[in-house]
Amino acid sequence: MLLYLLIFLIPVFAYISGDAVNRNKAFLVCYMGALALFVGLADMFGGYDRYIYGEVFDSIADGVTNGMGYRYLPSLLFYEPGYSALSYVIALVTENRYVYIFIVTMLIYYCMYKAFEKNMPNYPLAMILLLGMVFYFTFTYLRQVLAFSVAWLAFTYLIENKRWKFFLIVLLVALLHKSGIVFAALYFLPLKKFKPGLIIMLLGICAVLGFSGVTGALYDAYANVSEAGSMNTYSTSSGVRGAYILEVVFFVWVILSNYKKIETTRRNLVFLNMAWCFCALLLLFIRSSDGVRVAWFFTLGIIYTVTLVCSTQRLHTRIKNAFGPLMVAVMLALYVRVYFAWQNYNNLYPYKTFLTNGYRVPDYSWERYEYDHGYDQDKFYRPAFRFLK
Repeated sequence: MLLYLLIFLIPVFAYISGDAVNRNKAFLVCYMGALALFVGLADMFGGYDRYIYGEVFDSIADGVTNGMGYRYLPSLLFYEPGYSALSYVIALVTENRYVYIFIVTMLIYYCMYKAFEKNMPNYPLAMILLLGMVFYFTFTYLRQVLAFSVAWLAFTYLIENKRWKFFLIVLLVALLHKSGIVFAALYFLPLKKFKPGLIIMLLGICAVLGFSGVTGALYDAYANVSEAGSMNTYSTSSGVRGAYILEVVFFVWVILSNYKKIETTRRNLVFLNMAWCFCALLLLFIRSSDGVRVAWFFTLGIIYTVTLVCSTQRLHTRIKNAFGPLMVAVMLALYVRVYFAWQNYNNLYPYKTFLTNGYRVPDYSWERYEYDHGYDQDKFYRPAFRFLK
């Protein structure tokens, strides 16, 4: 736990010691790069999904080794065409699951870095929100996290009103993960500051629909049909997730408390719409454990808008102890909550890289899901790079 607390405290210290507007690029490069290496070099962390991605990739790599063409690899049918193509290209370079996961992780964090570098008014605070809301998912949900991190690059074109470039990225995102198509809806939302009463009313309607279970059932039906013949999905409806309600209430309160301070620039309005979409989707899928993942595509809107209002608050009041420290405390609570939920299955600690052989003890996921124990003895028994064979 101390290792993960240290990871969280680094941007907290940078935020407390910095100015309201803190765009220190050196900090962002170093910290985002360190996170990418921490996640990318990790052994099989995060649970079931990481093993599934590893097993499917090894199957694709074996097909490439045996001279099978792209069209004749059945394992490629497990994914959407875009992610299949990416996996195949990586398999041309390496046969090793760890190198594959490392490459995908680097792509994820590069996209996140570009989105943050271009848009965020305060890099340390933005990183704190990323840790609380996204960080742990980058260990295991590779395909969907890659999809929404690529989607975040589209905002530049939406802000600049470059319609075709925006939709080209949306198409790429949908080819990586079919749920990414929902991202296109953002283009059609009016660029305006909606009245607080209207926002609350619409979110209330979303909550009613979410409580009814209708939206979760529709998502699960769509997932079951669209995943037929592909990688197994374990989308399930569940009871009401109170944490999502608290999350939405908190973010809505923070934003509306500072609503008048949000200037009506095109950039601010695009991200504000995105933030409202995030809140609406959390409520719509409050009974669906996997449907709520659609909201991840809009997380950047919350990160930007909250960072903006917290920075604006400090600029106007000259008081550091306003919304910023409260946001840090809430993100720490989210960060710790997910840590303990995942650590119930030893998914995060003890930390170990794939640069050393062996396996972690204890490791619930390894005990249940390891499909190739050759990796236990030698992480690189499958060559890291084909040209070095």
